[in-house]
Amino acid sequence: MGQRQTKPEEFVPGAHIYRLIPNVPIECYHHGIYIGDNMVIHFLGPTKKLIDSSECQKCKHRPDTNRGVVKTCLDCFLVGQRLFIAQYIWRSLIFKRKRRLIRPKPADEVVTKANELLKKGFGTYSLVRNNCENFASYCKCGFSISGQVFGGSY
Repeated sequence: MGQRQTKPEEFVPGAHIYRLIPNVPIECYHHGIYIGDNMVIHFLGPTKKLIDSSECQKCKHRPDTNRGVVKTCLDCFLVGQRLFIAQYIWRSLIFKRKRRLIRPKPADEVVTKANELLKKGFGTYSLVRNNCENFASYCKCGFSISGQVFGGSY
């Protein structure tokens, strides 16, 4: 996965987007799937009590209570950070002793999968084994992997 800073008008529904997570000691990113109409589906882990608890006027998201797979407006997703779009490269990857072809799905399939997971969930959040990047890559290519955890880009 490559990266490129972008503007919202440059991407389409089905895009795997991400932004920097501020105020953490190491560089890491929060990932999601843009579904159109300035809305994003993404996977949130447990919250800290320090998070603002006010409800968003655009999407009604409450950061202190809405966790798991959520649908929010782009502003709630970005929290003031710059937007990036993941650039998928078709390539073979050996992971857990199996060869996998990483290939992005058509945009409509990506949006459909994200909406399905919004309804049924994506399991228990784990920073190492099941995080927001796992969610976004699973929606985008059907393969759950986190380049941040796995050790680089894919």
